[in-house]
Amino acid sequence: MSRLEDYLCVYFITDSEFGRTHEELAEMALRAGVRAIQFREKKLSTKRMYEIGKRLRALTRDYDALFFVNDRIDVALAVDADGVHIGQDDMPAFAAREIFPGYIGVSAGNVEEAKKDERFADYLGVGPVFPTKTKEDAGEAIGIEGLRRIVEIVSVPVVAIGSINKQNAIEVLKTGVAGIAVISAIAAADDPERAARELVELVRRFKSGL
Repeated sequence: MSRLEDYLCVYFITDSEFGRTHEELAEMALRAGVRAIQFREKKLSTKRMYEIGKRLRALTRDYDALFFVNDRIDVALAVDADGVHIGQDDMPAFAAREIFPGYIGVSAGNVEEAKKDERFADYLGVGPVFPTKTKEDAGEAIGIEGLRRIVEIVSVPVVAIGSINKQNAIEVLKTGVAGIAVISAIAAADDPERAARELVELVRRFKSGL
């Protein structure tokens, strides 16, 4: 397993819509053993994104974790993020590769998108696996078999996303994904740190064959 895949086992996307700040959620997840944090924010000014991004960058360094910024390559560059994650409606992956020196993750919702972008991506975020309300433009759920097909045809790590939680995570992991990306499974929990720790332990046990 590559170094990147080790980090991607549980990939947490912060969301401040659940009553806690990006920083609070990130630190709880990091304390629990999560090693990949993505900062996703659609409503704040660039200045505020930069300020929060700088704090998240410092936090992830403290915990030897990777830090990704969603969509905003300018913010990712400014805060020295490890990576950027882009969607199908953002800057094309080939163009992002020309200007961003770190890891590039690309969202893919079907086989065509996955094959188109895999040569420019360090990993693919594939989904939604299950129907989700967290991301308004997520598209139609691809299901376990749709996820499995993509994992089988691409050569880069796949991180599954879309209403994944501790109840269905094993089913998702059996497709061969490198990891699972979650939002509400941690951010909406009464105890986010405990929820994150349970997911981390579950994934570790699975990957260890226990």
